[in-house]
Amino acid sequence: MSQPWQPYPPQHNPYGQPAPPQPGYGYPAPPQPQGPYPPQQPYPPQQPMQPMQPGYPYGPGFPPPGGASPGKAFFLALLVSGGLCLAYAGMLLASYEDLSRVGLQITYLLLALALAAGVGAVAGRTGGRSAGPHVLAAILAALGAFFSVTHGYVAVLLDGGGTDLLESMLEHEPMAPAEFWWKRLNGGVALAGLALAAGGAFGMANIIGKKRPF
Repeated sequence: MSQPWQPYPPQHNPYGQPAPPQPGYGYPAPPQPQGPYPPQQPYPPQQPMQPMQPGYPYGPGFPPPGGASPGKAFFLALLVSGGLCLAYAGMLLASYEDLSRVGLQITYLLLALALAAGVGAVAGRTGGRSAGPHVLAAILAALGAFFSVTHGYVAVLLDGGGTDLLESMLEHEPMAPAEFWWKRLNGGVALAGLALAAGGAFGMANIIGKKRPF
């Protein structure tokens, strides 16, 4: 008589212990061994990015190239003021024989406007928002307006009488150039030119400096 069919062959079990369950016959498969890798930790929450400040297109810690430079602003403003001063003195030397008193006053006021625009623009662009370069621009513009007339007077004196006349003036009337500036321009116009040059240069530097990001 044949034995009944068994789903799997009998295993040798001398101690009578129950055989382990076999997968595929209603029993789940044994768990697979895990690798040596530790479980991943969840990432910490990320901080939201802060929006950049308007007018400053560079990240924090990186200053924009070509930032404010008070020293450079002073040097460039001095160059502009000195250049316009010498140009006006040369104009006086070339036209003093035909230039009337009214013509001198008009050209002086036009020079003050040119100094305000040129010196103020240079100081505002290179000096930025700092108030120091703006004040220096006002001082340099006013000095340029004053010395343009006095240097023109000295140039005319040298052209007419040479160094002997200049030495005589320095010995007896050292303030003659300043007196010429005050009297020939009629005090009020002389002061108006200084105020126009200084105030205009400061205002121009302030307006342009506020547009800079530094």
